[in-house]
Amino acid sequence: MKNIILIVGLIYLLSACANPGISSSPVDVTPTPTTPITDTPTATVTPTIIPTVTPMAIPTTTPFPIGSHARQHLEFLSVNIGGREASSIEEAVAANYIYSIFLSLGYEPRVQPFSSVIEGDDQEVTINSKNVIAVKQGISAREIIVGAHYDSVIAGTGADDNASGVAVLLEVAARVMDKETPYTIRFIAFGSEEVEKIGSWHYASQMTEDEIANTIVMINLDSVIAGDYAYVYGDEGSDGVIRDWSLAWAAENGFNLITQPGENEDYPAGTIGDWGDHVAFRSVGIPYTYFESTNWMLGDKNGFTQVDKTLGNDGKIIHTQYDDLAYIDATFPGRVNERLRLYISVLYAILTEFTDS
Repeated sequence: MKNIILIVGLIYLLSACANPGISSSPVDVTPTPTTPITDTPTATVTPTIIPTVTPMAIPTTTPFPIGSHARQHLEFLSVNIGGREASSIEEAVAANYIYSIFLSLGYEPRVQPFSSVIEGDDQEVTINSKNVIAVKQGISAREIIVGAHYDSVIAGTGADDNASGVAVLLEVAARVMDKETPYTIRFIAFGSEEVEKIGSWHYASQMTEDEIANTIVMINLDSVIAGDYAYVYGDEGSDGVIRDWSLAWAAENGFNLITQPGENEDYPAGTIGDWGDHVAFRSVGIPYTYFESTNWMLGDKNGFTQVDKTLGNDGKIIHTQYDDLAYIDATFPGRVNERLRLYISVLYAILTEFTDS
C-alpha cells in the first residue's frame, strides 16, 4: 500500500513538472510579511505540488467512539505512509492526506507553501514544504490556533512524533465542525518541524499585528501517545490559564492529566523549553498551551526520557527506531488508545467550553 501511494505521488509530481499550469491551493495568510522575527529562518515562497492520495474511508458524521478516527489517521500516516522526512515525497503525501481529510469534513482547507535553505552536513540544502490550514468559524472572530507537525525524522516511522498529534487534531476538527464554538479555531498542520521548526516560524512570520492580537492562544500537540504520563504545559502567570483550566477539567472528568513538577530548575513548574512549534508563536507574543506524553521524573528530568531506560533507546522513543506504532502497541498495551481518548476529550472541551471572559 505504501509503495502504491508513493508511486502515485511521484507520477503526479512528474506530470506537474511537465505542466507548469498546475499550482498549489491559495495560501491562507496575508501576502505582506510583517517585521522579520529574530532568528526566523529565511524563507522564499515558491509554488509546490501536493501529490494525490486516496485517504481511507472514514465516516465524517458524529457521534463515533472517541479516538476511533484518530487511530485510523495515526495508522495511515505512520504505517501506510511511514517516515515523513522534511521535503520528501512522503511528507508531501502526508500533507495531501491531511488536506483531503479537512476537505471531506466540510472545511475549505488552504496550503501555505514555503522554501528555506539550511546548512546540511556537507552543503546547503533547500527544504520545500507546506503548512495545511483549515478554519472553523466561531461565535467570536477571536481565534485559537491548534497546531501539530506532520513530518518526522528518518529513524522510525514517526508514530509518536508526530502522527499522534496530527491524529488528535484531525479527529477534533471533525467533532467541532458542526458545533457552536465560542471562538474561531484555526487548525494548522505544520511541515518541516524537524528541520529548525521552519513551518511554524514561517507561519508566525507572516502574521499581521492584527492577527497576532486576535489570537488567544496557540495549542500545540506533539508526541502524545508513547510517554508514561500525559502532560499539559503553558506560560507562567495569567497566560497559562488554559493549562490550568485543562488540568481542572481533566480532574473533574476522570482523566489523568498533569503538568511537569518543576524539579529541574531550568524548567519552572508547568512550563516547557524552547522546542516545538509553540516557540514561533510565543516569540510574537501569543500564549501557548502544549500537550505531550513523556516522563519528567526520569533521566535528566527534562522531558526527553519518556519511559523506563530499559525500553526504547535508553528510555527514548522519539527520533529512534522505536517510534513505531507496532512497538508502542506491543510494549505499552492500551496506552495509545487511552492517550488518544484523553487528549481528544480535553482539547474538545477547551474548544467548545473555555472562554476567557
